[in-house]
Amino acid sequence: MIPQSFVPNIASPLLAANFTITPNGSLPGSSQVQSFLGGIEQWAVYACLLGLIIGGAGLWWGVQNGSINRTSVSQHKVLAAFAGAVIIGAGVFLITWAFNFGTSVS
Repeated sequence: MIPQSFVPNIASPLLAANFTITPNGSLPGSSQVQSFLGGIEQWAVYACLLGLIIGGAGLWWGVQNGSINRTSVSQHKVLAAFAGAVIIGAGVFLITWAFNFGTSVS
């Protein structure tokens, strides 16, 4: 059991302290992590391009054969490939914006 007078004595210095944490790019392995994430980003762009090609081929096949289902599914594949590429391209901006927004909360 913790006495009630003891809790404010510990909590008040912690609540009054200002913590400032900023990203640090000079940590060991930062360049390797950055290189790895850049490679993952490039492969994700390749996957979007592959999805666009497969979706486009399926769309052509569906139109040629009069398959409404194949055409609809292929349209979704093409749109998903475009959306994925947009999210990948805007990823750094979105993460930076979210981080800056989070640091401005008080």
